[in-house]
Amino acid sequence: MNILLTGGTGFLGSHIAGALVEAGHRVVCSVRRTSDTRWIEPLGVETVTLDLVEGTVPGAIAGVEAVVHCGGLTRARSEAEFRRVNADGTATLARAASRAGVRRFVFMSSLAARGPDGAAGPISPYGRSKAAAEGALGGLEGDMERVVLRPGGIYGPRDPDLLPLFRLAARGWVPVPAGSPPLQPVYVDDVVSATTAALTAPPPGPPLPVAHPARHGWPALALALEEGLGVDARIVQVPPALFWAAGLVSEVVSRFTGKAPAMDRRRARDMSRHRWTTAIDETRRALGWEPRVDIRQGLALTAAWYREAGWLPSAT
Repeated sequence: MNILLTGGTGFLGSHIAGALVEAGHRVVCSVRRTSDTRWIEPLGVETVTLDLVEGTVPGAIAGVEAVVHCGGLTRARSEAEFRRVNADGTATLARAASRAGVRRFVFMSSLAARGPDGAAGPISPYGRSKAAAEGALGGLEGDMERVVLRPGGIYGPRDPDLLPLFRLAARGWVPVPAGSPPLQPVYVDDVVSATTAALTAPPPGPPLPVAHPARHGWPALALALEEGLGVDARIVQVPPALFWAAGLVSEVVSRFTGKAPAMDRRRARDMSRHRWTTAIDETRRALGWEPRVDIRQGLALTAAWYREAGWLPSAT
């Protein structure tokens, strides 16, 4: 199959690119001028410059049978920026794909598009931008098949977002939110297998949540992290207000640096206040998919990769 993959230079996208190449597909990865291509260069994939914000989709989409759209922002300086890239960019790509005769469009959305447990809808700029992208896909005319995946918190090798927590744990302490709202993290390989299944399974219709079925509070995650690192760390429960304050400070700093904040108030609330759980029965049925990697195995694999890559010091 000829597949256009956006976001292929990122954490999740690079893993998807590797799986698609291994399965024998012809993969074209979209890149930007500033993209770091180190993860996809060894794969020998084709690349094409794609700027969805500017509304330019090159002729390279011609002949493509499927699009896997992982590109987007998880950090931004404003809600308008989230919407411009995540919602408007997705709509631009989907319209171009439909006009070009693409058979299937797989969109990597997020559980944030649904909102946390008990919410009537998304509660953050990021979540609203993903929900708007889903709406644009749903309103698209034409025969192109659309599959929307909503993963929960993704972790695994090459993930830069969890690296600070691993580094703190390796130094002997793990700060976790007090109150321990439950989470369902999902290992990156399980998201990859759901994505590849979505390319060929019958179109399911509604968005499909992608998560591991086991639910964990933060103290349990901290213990699994200790085990994965092989360290004895002190678990420190931090009031949610301190996480929120850290996010606010990061946002203020970002206004002076011009860079999207690594931790913002949305991420702080998501981590410390909200429950993010979901049933995956429909995803199992629709895709014939089953998550394989539990939290202990996944964190151990992630720690081992961090150390091999030199992102963490070697175990003593």
